[in-house]
Amino acid sequence: MNDLIAAVNRVLFERWDPIGARALDPAWPRDEYEGYAAGVLELVLHHASDDVIAEHLAQIEHQWMGLIPSSLDARVSIAAEIRAAVRVARGDESGFGEEG
Repeated sequence: MNDLIAAVNRVLFERWDPIGARALDPAWPRDEYEGYAAGVLELVLHHASDDVIAEHLAQIEHQWMGLIPSSLDARVSIAAEIRAAVRVARGDESGFGEEG
């Protein structure tokens, strides 16, 4: 399970990064969004659609970070990347977790 959380956290930090931590400081700790990874992973494991995951990311951005949510297209793309990262971390090429 830790490998799956790490995979989600990696995408959250490297691709989602709504506060721009990487741009602020390349040495920024990579665990900035780790607290959100388990909840996002749970959605993926319960076969939530990319739209549902994108809405969850918007709620984090708005309610927890006080930001205006990023564009829906960007969040849906991140959701798909998260799903793919989980699939790779599981070693599953059969399409586990594909949006249904």
